[in-house]
Amino acid sequence: MNIIDRNFYRLLRIGAFGTTETLEPLSVWKWNRLYQLSEMHDVAPIVYRGIEQSQNQFFVQMPEELLEKWRKATYHDEDNDNDMLIADHLTNPVLNHHLQNILDSEESGIETRTVLLQLLGIARFILNAGIPVKRLVELGITLRQSGKRIDYTMLKKWIGTLKMNEMVQFSSIMLVKLLHFTPEELPFMNPTDEGVMEKYIREMFKQKNSHAEEWYFSQGKNIFVHTSNSSAMLWHVRRSVKFLKYYPAETTTNFFTSFAHSLSHIEE
Repeated sequence: MNIIDRNFYRLLRIGAFGTTETLEPLSVWKWNRLYQLSEMHDVAPIVYRGIEQSQNQFFVQMPEELLEKWRKATYHDEDNDNDMLIADHLTNPVLNHHLQNILDSEESGIETRTVLLQLLGIARFILNAGIPVKRLVELGITLRQSGKRIDYTMLKKWIGTLKMNEMVQFSSIMLVKLLHFTPEELPFMNPTDEGVMEKYIREMFKQKNSHAEEWYFSQGKNIFVHTSNSSAMLWHVRRSVKFLKYYPAETTTNFFTSFAHSLSHIEE
């Protein structure tokens, strides 16, 4: 990671989990880039809490107008998630049937089902948008606050039923490498050596985030249907191919569902 990314994740950990970490010096331009990064990932309020808790550090110096932007983002935080990223359903009909049975069952408490839905939300975000920073932080907060009330035996059973073992492993590695969780805090994580975890993270950071709306189709002045972003379809195809090995049962149906969703945006 570059220095902006390193400070970004430090501030996330400080703001979300109250850790004590030393920030590296940033120029005004880099502080602005870090602010843009926090806005892009919808975590500006969390990053701002990290800044507030680190304000006595020598290198936490930025223009007052930039701090004011962060304050406004904190007080006007809104959830802008797209409906195609909702985590309480899957596009694969067989897996979705299993999921609905799980959600309707009373085999385990609400905390266990909440973690399952958060893991599903991360998986769907990876397939459709990019690096799931906000969702990782939310999952981390749930695990830290409710970890003792989670039935990990049942959770692992559900993960297997929904065929998402590899994607959950991917999520677990991101929690360890980006948010500094320990494997002991993640009973659903399989033992993995450091080299493999680094490979997973490099693979994720090769992917660029993209707004889901760029995948939608629209009609221009001619009769040909085109995407609002000429590279959006190719991006989605590449992403589906890349993550097919992590969640094969869902990735293919997710791609065609996204395609159909795109067509629904064509004007009559």
